[in-house]
Amino acid sequence: MSNVTTSEPAPQEEEGLKVDQDYRTGCGKRYVPQKKIVGGEVSDFGEWPWQVSLRQWRQVTYLHKCGAALVNENWAITAAHCVESVKPETLLLRLGEYNLEDESEPYGYLERRVELIAIHPQFDSRTFEYDLAMLRFYEPVKFAPNIVPICLPEADDDYLNRTAWVTGWGRLYENGPLPSKLQEVPVPIIPNSDCESMYKEAGFVEHIPKIFLCGGYAIGGRDSCEGDSGGPLVTQRNNSDRHELIGIISWGIGCAQKNQPGVYTRITYFREWVEQIMLF
Repeated sequence: MSNVTTSEPAPQEEEGLKVDQDYRTGCGKRYVPQKKIVGGEVSDFGEWPWQVSLRQWRQVTYLHKCGAALVNENWAITAAHCVESVKPETLLLRLGEYNLEDESEPYGYLERRVELIAIHPQFDSRTFEYDLAMLRFYEPVKFAPNIVPICLPEADDDYLNRTAWVTGWGRLYENGPLPSKLQEVPVPIIPNSDCESMYKEAGFVEHIPKIFLCGGYAIGGRDSCEGDSGGPLVTQRNNSDRHELIGIISWGIGCAQKNQPGVYTRITYFREWVEQIMLF
């Protein structure tokens, strides 16, 4: 790995548009007006401003490896399996990104090197239990309309039957191409017992403890895929325009296959650990 200076388009300021710089009061908000694509799975620019591209040095440049989510000006959260046995100096976080192939966007992205990786001490690479890690930036970020932290859950909700959103630049289907624009997909949150039953129906015996939550459809068709790992699963708070992080994309078998829902690290279970790490 060489000592590379990363470039980034300068964030553009819009007159009169003020972004709350306190993550506790400004988290989970959208600042960019949305024009939905009906029936599509390509997100709008600025629709998911907490989405982070976790990139790793590969011979000549940094390439997208996993997703992550911005939680405050100093920290992002991702899956432990994305950064296990990885040196911090080989990682780069790109915030505010949307189209990986277009830099002429309304607001530019920011890039931050990683100073510290904090992997949950109970992470098990065999079962993916406790699949959570925090990444500290070398220098803090200033929030912008396309760079906004996601809120942590306020209560111990199980989110059952709620619709949540998965976002990322992962493969469009199993062994398929990688998209240039940030993708989104809605999934219903289902009981872990139903999730285990679905996997059994598909021929897999999986134990899914309460530290996970499941999202997906028995018929398949909507799911995260390779390259999405570590990214956020979010839902809109009741009676609020703010969004909160309920899961981190952890594991699945295949992509969007019948009776094989996505499995996510349940953030309500880990909120205390996350908040303790954020004190550093």
